Amino acid sequence: MKRFGEIIAYGLSCAVKSFGNLFALFARMGSSVQPRRVVCWAYNFKQYGCNPRYLTDYLLEHHTDFEIYWVFRRGVDVSQVDPRVKVVRFRTWAYLKLMATAEFFVTNSRTEPYRIYWHKRPEQKYLMLWHGGVALKQIERDVESKLGFSYVHKAKVDSRVADLMISGCRMHTELIRSAFWYDGEVLERGIPRNDIFFHHERHAEFRRRVESTYGISPDSRIVLYAPTFRRNMSLEPYRIDWSRVLPALRRMLRTENVSVIVRMHPNFIGKADTSSLVAYDNVVDGTLYHDMQELLIASDMLITDYSSSMFDFTMQRRPCLLYATDVAEYDRGYYFDFRDLPFPLAESEDALLKLIEEFDMEGYAESLDNFFTHRVGLVEDGHAAEALAEWMERSSERCE
Repeated sequence: MKRFGEIIAYGLSCAVKSFGNLFALFARMGSSVQPRRVVCWAYNFKQYGCNPRYLTDYLLEHHTDFEIYWVFRRGVDVSQVDPRVKVVRFRTWAYLKLMATAEFFVTNSRTEPYRIYWHKRPEQKYLMLWHGGVALKQIERDVESKLGFSYVHKAKVDSRVADLMISGCRMHTELIRSAFWYDGEVLERGIPRNDIFFHHERHAEFRRRVESTYGISPDSRIVLYAPTFRRNMSLEPYRIDWSRVLPALRRMLRTENVSVIVRMHPNFIGKADTSSLVAYDNVVDGTLYHDMQELLIASDMLITDYSSSMFDFTMQRRPCLLYATDVAEYDRGYYFDFRDLPFPLAESEDALLKLIEEFDMEGYAESLDNFFTHRVGLVEDGHAAEALAEWMERSSERCE
């Protein structure tokens, strides 16, 4: 019965969007696809970041003949957007014309064309870059029964129209083939958002930007707490008494100056009051910071639970701990046994304190190397955006 209700609700949603699609067809009339025109969006038109942003940065510097647009919903802050990028608001006439004429579409999350008023043309190419690589929690087809009819339908259509997906390791390539309802080309050359971990000349710049944003002293050590979301949106799994944990972190990091940045999942934005999670001295809320990768680079240590940020962060070979009080009850399965991960796991606050006090950096580093080399087959080398740009060059419909 619940499934039937989801199908009815989805049908009504499609009916409402029919008017938008009618206008999209009008926008398409008399318009031709413009070679090397690129339109990007991230997280449902809500952020300027992740893989589309890092591909954008590379194209702006090395392939200046690409014409790049980004689409955002009304009300989204676009102050961080590169001035060389053209900004368009979602559901405007300019947006409909853009969707009818761009050659390349680049995003990091599932998008059903019909619901965003896009009718793919034969000359257009869709790069579905996703928002993760190595995964701990099960995703897509592997948790199909928990995703709901609307999402599964959207994911299948999205994969059907995609021309390219990307991977940074052998494990992720295998996952795309088995769980994403996708049988197209996979470019196993890395993930653009991870390139920056290999470009050390920019790390000091990102660190200063984060320090300036949150008033953190340059001589402070930064601990990033970045958990993933739960379907019930409860805040209980994220509660940490930082007045207890901070002294242990100071001892571990060998400094009296430690600041914590709490980065909640984007799904919480506008849906839950998370202020109680940061109501401590030297703890700030970094949920709205424009770029997660910059926070990872600026941080000396990461605490997370099931988020794939653990794999991105530890490409820098910095300490990462897992804090998850609901391992047995969490509503998604896992691709790894926690005992096979190189990251120590604490299932209570007391256990977290113990892990911090007893952390073995030498043994941790050895475990990381074994995991990335033998278990997941990592191929990241800082050239993922370059490989994507080369793919776009090869496939572009050039003007004669």
